[in-house]
This record gives sequence, structure tokens and C-alpha cells, in this order.
Amino acid sequence: MRGKGWIRDIVSHFLILVLLGTGLFYLRKKADEIPALASMEHLDIAFYVAFSLFLLMVIVFFFQLFSSVKLERFSPGNPESLARLDRIRRFRLQKGFKEHRWHWPEYREAIISYFAKDGWESKEDVLFDAVYTRQRKIPRFGKASLVDQIFLFYHPMLNVIIVDQMLKECEKQIEDNKEASPAPRNRVIFLTDMRNREEVTSAGAGVVNYLCVPSDRTSLYPMLFDYEAARLFYPLDTTMVPRRHRLYFWLKRIVFKRWIRKKLIAS
Repeated sequence: MRGKGWIRDIVSHFLILVLLGTGLFYLRKKADEIPALASMEHLDIAFYVAFSLFLLMVIVFFFQLFSSVKLERFSPGNPESLARLDRIRRFRLQKGFKEHRWHWPEYREAIISYFAKDGWESKEDVLFDAVYTRQRKIPRFGKASLVDQIFLFYHPMLNVIIVDQMLKECEKQIEDNKEASPAPRNRVIFLTDMRNREEVTSAGAGVVNYLCVPSDRTSLYPMLFDYEAARLFYPLDTTMVPRRHRLYFWLKRIVFKRWIRKKLIAS
């Protein structure tokens, strides 16, 4: 799940912290044993600063320990990197999907109609299977209304090159329409049922690595639904995305996954 050498880095950082902490406590103990040093106020201040910095290093260490999964950029052409990506459980759908996937052959049409029935307005586009927009209820006082936007794209032989090309196309369309139809929050859902797991994982790397911020105040959140292997890829690092957009994308992803599960149970 983490990058190559992650354990070595964590162990080395831990040993450094142990040595620093031991050294600080040893120096403090020795200073207290010498009356001339124990009475120095400046020395006490120096130790307080040193221990504060040490505590900060400990906090940074634990932050790195629990968030380092977001630091790796998976290489689409590296089998070892793809193997690590393939092992990440958060991208796997529930076991029930794998058992019932052949009961939902019309999944593409169902996903397209799902957005059509949810108040989204369709836009004509020759490159995507569907493009939907929905007006947001935010007053603009004479300016064009803000919209949320969704791109749906299916390809039976999806790969990372196609993913990158379509992400760039999404960015282009968002930029071209920013005056007439500004869309700060955008999503693109890639669909594929290709049986080449490694190739789809490579395409998933393009989604997982994407930083979701094509321009200032505009977010584009991709997901890749791998029908054959029962996986849903999405970006790991969304730290550059505005917090409100981040929450919006997180909620929409959860709702989408639950809807897939519900459809499969009903099939």
C-alpha cells in the first residue's frame, strides 16, 4: 500500500527520535545534577525550546506514519508500483459485487440514467458518453449561474494514456465554458469492463495520481469504475482541493458506491 522503502524510512526516523529524546533527557538530568547549571534560567528556556521542538518532530512523525499512503505517486509502467496499487483495499468494492456482477449487464445504461433521473440536465458531446450539469442555488447578481458538472466516459480498452487525454479534455471544456457556464465542481467517471486487470490498474494509476485542481478555484474529481474486477479508483491526495469541494466529492463518492451496491442486491 505504501511506497518502496517506506518501512526503512519509518524505522530510521523512529531511531532518530529515540536518540534525540534520550539525549535530551540525559542532558537535562546531568544539568540538574550540577548546581551552577541548574540555577541558570536561560538553560531552562533552552531545554523548554528543545523539548517543544522534539514534541513537534514526534507529531510530524506520527502524521507521516498515518498519511504516507498519500505521498506515493504510482507509476503506470512499473509492475511493482501497480502491484502495490492493486493491493489497496479501499479501491475494492464489497464482495457481493463480485458475486453478482454478471446479473448487471446493463450497468452502463443504468449509471447514465441514474444521473439523468437525479435532476441533471444532459449536454451534447461527441467525446463522452454523457455530460450532465445541474445549476447551483447560489445568487450571482447578473453573472452566469454556477453549475456542477459530470462527465461519463466508457472505453472497452481503457488505459492510462486515454485517461490522461480525457482528463485534459475535461479541463479544456471546463476552461472554455467558464464564462457561459462556470463549473467550480466537476466530476468525471470512467467506466470499463476490460478483463486485463493490470492494464486497468495502470489506468487507475492515472486517476489515483490526479491532483484534482486544473485551475484556480476549479476542481475536477475523477473516478474509475472497473466492472470486471469490482474496483472503484479515485484520487488519494486531495489536499490541494478546497475543503468544501473535498467534502462534496467525498459525499458523492460514498453515495455512488452505495447506489451500486443497492442496484446489485436488487438485480
